[in-house]
Amino acid sequence: MTDLPRRPGFLAFLPAMQEPQIVLAALTRLRWLAVVGQITATAVAVGVLHLRLPLTPIFGIILLTALSNGLLHLGVWLPKTPAWLVEAVLLLDIILLTSLLYLTGGPENPFATLYLVHVAMSVMVLGTASTWLMVAMVAACYGALLRWHLPLAAHQSLPPWVSATGSWLALVLVSVLIAAFIGRVIRSLRQREMELAGVREHAVKNEQLAALTTLAAGAAHELNTPLGTIALVARELELACDQGDAADSMLDDARLIRREVDRCRHILNRMRVDVGEDVSFRSVVRLSDLIERLRENFDGPDRERLNVVRGPDVETAVAPSRALEQSLLVLLRNAFDASPRQEPVMLEVSRAGGRVRFEVSDKGAGMSPEMLRRAGEPFFTTKEPGKGMGLGLFLVHMVAEQCGARFSIASRPGEGTRCTFELPESRGRNGDGRGS
Repeated sequence: MTDLPRRPGFLAFLPAMQEPQIVLAALTRLRWLAVVGQITATAVAVGVLHLRLPLTPIFGIILLTALSNGLLHLGVWLPKTPAWLVEAVLLLDIILLTSLLYLTGGPENPFATLYLVHVAMSVMVLGTASTWLMVAMVAACYGALLRWHLPLAAHQSLPPWVSATGSWLALVLVSVLIAAFIGRVIRSLRQREMELAGVREHAVKNEQLAALTTLAAGAAHELNTPLGTIALVARELELACDQGDAADSMLDDARLIRREVDRCRHILNRMRVDVGEDVSFRSVVRLSDLIERLRENFDGPDRERLNVVRGPDVETAVAPSRALEQSLLVLLRNAFDASPRQEPVMLEVSRAGGRVRFEVSDKGAGMSPEMLRRAGEPFFTTKEPGKGMGLGLFLVHMVAEQCGARFSIASRPGEGTRCTFELPESRGRNGDGRGS
């Protein structure tokens, strides 16, 4: 089979021979329609127009078409469909159509225009060489019918309107078949192209996550030892300042060194991106325990500012426990950073449409449409330098995609931000009304 030619317009994107299953699926439907049409046309010719036709070979050809289409229908569902099968089916259909036309008047039969359907299909789905092969096959078959065919016979001559009606029906049928085939193939290939684009986008994000993980692991490995040494020396310096007559400024410097070391370690720990490590493993998570673990990650003032509201029908959820906890921590930390010190941060847990919903909202400055559009891009952050790296929301997006959850952000300037994380259908609900 030759490579596809470059085609103008919308046909340029159709890699039909690279997607033989899509083409064959459309062909099988058209061939079933052809079987029904052939039986109907034969019945009308014999029963209404009283034509004398060799019914045994005609129905033999129709039966062969049906049997071959049944086998083709089974082959469509095979894991790997050979590309040459499309060309073989079109050649077989040209031969079967020629045999029917030979038995039913040859070129006098108005349905000889059905050859155009096979030519259109070839242009649509085959390469240049195969298309010209089909054109040559059609020309040869129709030329043979001009010389050899069985003439139509009737008890009386047919009125002119019958021939005209037959030509009109043939033209309409050809137009409908071509439009139906091309339309179905284009829709199927567009859908496949969208699916492939989604897979490629997901693969790119996975590569980004893997690169970040590798970078973080290497940075943590290289920096942990010198940071540990600095912390130890700073602690000894602090103790020496406490016991001696050192100036208060020196003691403050020692404590500042220790705080900055702890800050560096905290940043490295967050760069480890363990939020994506256990997404594939899901378990039943007790939401009361999850909320308590979330509270433990904040100091006294922030712990008091965290308001949690849990619906009475939400007790457990099925989720990757560690990934869910880390995702919610990212959202809560962002909310605390965005909110004024006196404003609370809300965590609402509810059930909606069979899904467990976590909503984190703050009373911060909100985000502009441009900032909202870029939220979740790696290394994009609205925080001050040194306060964040722009990886948190990116990782939350990754967790949501990998575990089938929905994640969205709603925000307006001056009205705060609301982040929603919805898990798929979960098990376990109760009606005891207990909240956290």
